[in-house]
Amino acid sequence: MLDSASRSLSRRRQTWRFVWLLARQRIVDAYRGSGLGALWSVLPQLTQITVLALILGTVMQHRLGASAGGASVPYVVYMLPGVLLWQLFHDTLVNVADALPAQRLILKKNPVDLALIALYVPLAQSVPFGVGLALLWALVSLLWQPIAWGVIGVTLVAALCLVALAYLIGLTWGMVGVLVPDVRLALPALLQVGFWLTPIVYPAHIIPPALRAWVEWLHPWYGCFAPVQVAWTGLAPAVSAGAAWCMPAALALLHGALLMRMLRHGRKVVLDAL
Repeated sequence: MLDSASRSLSRRRQTWRFVWLLARQRIVDAYRGSGLGALWSVLPQLTQITVLALILGTVMQHRLGASAGGASVPYVVYMLPGVLLWQLFHDTLVNVADALPAQRLILKKNPVDLALIALYVPLAQSVPFGVGLALLWALVSLLWQPIAWGVIGVTLVAALCLVALAYLIGLTWGMVGVLVPDVRLALPALLQVGFWLTPIVYPAHIIPPALRAWVEWLHPWYGCFAPVQVAWTGLAPAVSAGAAWCMPAALALLHGALLMRMLRHGRKVVLDAL
């Protein structure tokens, strides 16, 4: 029994060493030798946030208030936090799903924990997200009105929930994708559909009442976005926050249970298929 516990602890330590190493590779080492170095890991996020804030903030700044039936709020203040969260959710899910095939040599040659090895993905993704959130806070505070720290807190909590959900979904279907590659390859296309079905670039208030109940009770992840949109804009929520959290919670529990079962009974099958 002591030997088993010792081996488990050793495997866990080995896994965390690889997690930190792989996260560092994605953030720093991948850009070594380039003129801007690790700045390239956050430059795309900085560019996207700046361009959207400046262009959309000028072109569409008065439209949200009229469509939402509330005070005039620049459209960009509604949209950009959701886009930032979606990018974090999308990139985490897709890269976690690809983590096992991408790290097949490590998995085959080292005793590591399959449930934890992909944690390097959210660790690496947290850097561009954090930089993007800081830039968004600065731009909105400068161009519209000061954003309270409580708003940033709500955004960070939502980000943690989305990362956890993306990790569970990504690792579950990534393991399935090792055996059936088409599943893993289909994820980006399915997420593209999911993006347009989520009220991120359009206000939830414009959804017909007959369909709003679907968004409130059955949307797989909008419950994580709605509180952030309300916090940043100050507009009345379009859906009940409590109801909107039901489906993300159920989805996380379902994938958590599936993942535990697959790790318990399918580890050898997955490793042999890599």
